[in-house]
Amino acid sequence: MAKEPIIKRYFDMDEGRWTKTKKDLGRLVELINTLGGEYSLQLRENYFNIYYQGNSLAKVVPNKSGTYSVVINEKFAKDSVLTKLKRYAASKPSEGARRSGEYVRFTVHPDNLHQFFRRSNIDSLSSKIRAVHYGEEIVFEQALITDNPPSKKFIIIDRQVADHVSKAQMDLLALRRDSGDKPFHFQIIEVKLGRNKELLEKVGKQLNEYVKRVGEHIKDYAECYEKNYHQKKELGLFKPNLPDNIEIERAAETVEGLVVVCGYSQLGEKAISNLWRKVRENGWNIEVRQVPRLNLQ
Repeated sequence: MAKEPIIKRYFDMDEGRWTKTKKDLGRLVELINTLGGEYSLQLRENYFNIYYQGNSLAKVVPNKSGTYSVVINEKFAKDSVLTKLKRYAASKPSEGARRSGEYVRFTVHPDNLHQFFRRSNIDSLSSKIRAVHYGEEIVFEQALITDNPPSKKFIIIDRQVADHVSKAQMDLLALRRDSGDKPFHFQIIEVKLGRNKELLEKVGKQLNEYVKRVGEHIKDYAECYEKNYHQKKELGLFKPNLPDNIEIERAAETVEGLVVVCGYSQLGEKAISNLWRKVRENGWNIEVRQVPRLNLQ
């Protein structure tokens, strides 16, 4: 029996689920592509997440029956928003949502998926998220994604990345290459505010561990994100001028780390200086960049 890969952020092709899901998601992808980069759709292991400003707006799982299970934090799916969502969930609105811990789970027919995620419902959920969650680093993380759309040389391919070996989450995972005809290599990006004490204490060490882990499992990561990219391209999340398939380097030493720091206070500058010192002392394959503007390319 083949060894299970340590990371899967794509749909299995042999179950036929992907073909159906791809068809059902067409109108939702079109909507996300028109919303100015504030929203993103990220593939997971046979399901996907919709993010708004870095917060998970919904987890969507295709069921074997052909319906979709949509899981939303109960802090977002409540009051009038819950009433509107129930309208497009299942055949009987009163049975369309059931509580599961801190989440509300809806069963949605594929014909109603685009109505469930219609613009007005997404706007209502987003307003609840803004009222409950406002993390500066998460907002800055989303700004990096928005201001660095996929190109032939640089793609932020995933966010909040964990694998089956470690549940520690990388902020952002990017693919980078020097020219359009070479393979990509991984760049792990951690986003910090200049005043964040983690810059002094642990971000460099943490990022170095991420770099090592991806390098040790480079084959699994490369295969995962080649499939992830291809399926996102099939969905229409990448522009037509980008290739249908990509190649990612399989050499561990090509994995890089990048700390992106926002803030120009004296405290931030001191933290960055100390972090650079630790990088040099430990020989980490990490770059530190302080950005007044958010373009990384």
